[in-house]
Amino acid sequence: IMLMDFILGNQPPNEVQSAQADMNGDSFLNVLDVVMIVDIILGNVLARGSVAEEATFYYGNDIVSYKADGNIAGAQFSVMGEYEITDNFLPDGWEFTSSETTILLFSMDGSSLEDDKLFSYEGDLRLESIIVADWHGSEVVSSSVLIPKEFALSPAYPNPFNPTTTLSFALPLDSEVFVSIYNLQGRQIATLVNTTMDAGYHTVTWNASDLSSGMYFIQMIADEFTAMQKVMLI
Repeated sequence: IMLMDFILGNQPPNEVQSAQADMNGDSFLNVLDVVMIVDIILGNVLARGSVAEEATFYYGNDIVSYKADGNIAGAQFSVMGEYEITDNFLPDGWEFTSSETTILLFSMDGSSLEDDKLFSYEGDLRLESIIVADWHGSEVVSSSVLIPKEFALSPAYPNPFNPTTTLSFALPLDSEVFVSIYNLQGRQIATLVNTTMDAGYHTVTWNASDLSSGMYFIQMIADEFTAMQKVMLI
């Protein structure tokens, strides 16, 4: 409880408390130390489940979710923005606590997360940094992805172009994405994307060095969304 207060910034530790709470000796107090303390309390039984090496956290649309290549034991988020936590989707045995700038969640009994959704919120929340602990109290490589609210295809840049231009598009959910190029006669001359892509913001570059100057059309199809724009190769 005292360590959680230190991490959340509710009270600063003195020099002795800081040294005692720094379980892994890295000079920082965070969720890695929490997991190690829980492991000691439970008798060193947390080293279970598949080892996680990477984890990605998705936020936007009032939900924070994650994907990992194994089981995680806890996570700590440094956050910014005007927001309010509305609910969490953690299983029994998991602790969830937060302050204005820090959100902390971890297993108290060695149980694993059952849902890819972690918690919901209202307002503007931004994940500034993330620390993720595995069952051994070691740090897992983590990253964050902002999820857009809706499908979108941004204008190609540059336009006019010679010979390359870049397309940016947004996916609010995992989708099959098709991005194709058509000439003025309506004939498809190139396919830039034809695969399933994760939710988030993406870019793709079109190199038209083998084509003649003129007007071309770019079409994007994802889920039920369709968009088309024209570009000029000079």
